[in-house]
Amino acid sequence: KLTGYAYLLEEDKTGGAEINTFGIRYAGATKLSGNKVIYSAEFAQQENDTADKSASYFAVEAGTNLSSVNVKVGYELLGSDNGEYGFATPLATLHKFNGWADQFLGTPVQGLQDIYVSVGGKLAGGSWKVIAHDFSADEASNGIDDLGSEIDAVYTKAINKHFKAGIKYAAYSSGDTNVDADQVWVWLEATF
Repeated sequence: KLTGYAYLLEEDKTGGAEINTFGIRYAGATKLSGNKVIYSAEFAQQENDTADKSASYFAVEAGTNLSSVNVKVGYELLGSDNGEYGFATPLATLHKFNGWADQFLGTPVQGLQDIYVSVGGKLAGGSWKVIAHDFSADEASNGIDDLGSEIDAVYTKAINKHFKAGIKYAAYSSGDTNVDADQVWVWLEATF
């Protein structure tokens, strides 16, 4: 599936930014040796007219199932404009994509490169997933190049027809910025 898109954003506040992003995404799936293989590639260019800056976005991802384990690898680049402006995603839920420890809820001015590996599957009647991230700057500036690494893990299990429980953990190891951070979530979900 090939998709083109344009996000033309203007903040409704005094001095609000005008950010225009144009991109293209290709995603699909195929069978290889009896296993389903998924893949995607995406590129976007962003212009921040207010700041007179621009940055690129690039992502590739591939995954498959090996027996009962799902494996996915990927690379995501939220580019930088000379270490002064990072590709902005003001409407995104970055918790889902750039580590659950929430160290990158805004793109650093140096940009953000994220190389990641995800494995997951079924265990004891529930679902699990572990994700490893390695973060670095797109364009180093002010001595900042290594943006750290992170391990994320989650386990969820249905208790019965109406209730589900889960536990989620994030361990971020700092690089040239931030500090080490560990976070744990425990929840109970009810559906009626």
